[in-house]
Amino acid sequence: MTPGTDGSPPEGWEAPRERWLSTAVRPAFGPRSVLLEVVARLLIPAILTFSVFLLVSGHDRPGGGFAGGLVASMAYVLRYLAGGRHELAAGVPMRPNGFLALGMFLACCAAGIPLLFGQPVLDMPAATVSLPLFGDVKFAGYLVFETGVFLIVVGLVLSVVAALGARMEAEESEARLWRGRRARP
Repeated sequence: MTPGTDGSPPEGWEAPRERWLSTAVRPAFGPRSVLLEVVARLLIPAILTFSVFLLVSGHDRPGGGFAGGLVASMAYVLRYLAGGRHELAAGVPMRPNGFLALGMFLACCAAGIPLLFGQPVLDMPAATVSLPLFGDVKFAGYLVFETGVFLIVVGLVLSVVAALGARMEAEESEARLWRGRRARP
């Protein structure tokens, strides 16, 4: 019989052992995909950088906290798909509730601080700064508000991913348990 015709790997072939992501835990919802791990490792920094660009440029051009938050959330969803909940927890600096709380705090401060000085809501001064890669960037009080929206969106998406992911992993482990019981005589 030639190697590989019965579904076994050819002689001398070994699966790659190097982990491309930070955790060594295998995802509960399927076998590990080296290709997805490599793609995630290469794309996540670029996706997060683009989300920050959308956040910073959003108050003058298309983008903003909501669009930037969605893009950043997709980077974390990609990380979850590549490595499961342990990989997501290793790559996120705080729990989803922390993102939500910090985002609400920033948004409320940006909206409420001008009221203390007798100004309308969200009426904050602006400053223009020249940055090497971005050119002239206008920073305003809106940026604080948009950052709050950004963090709220990321927190909500991470909460949904954690809730749905926990359910998927529970169903997968239950299915494995039933398969193991049926295999025994």
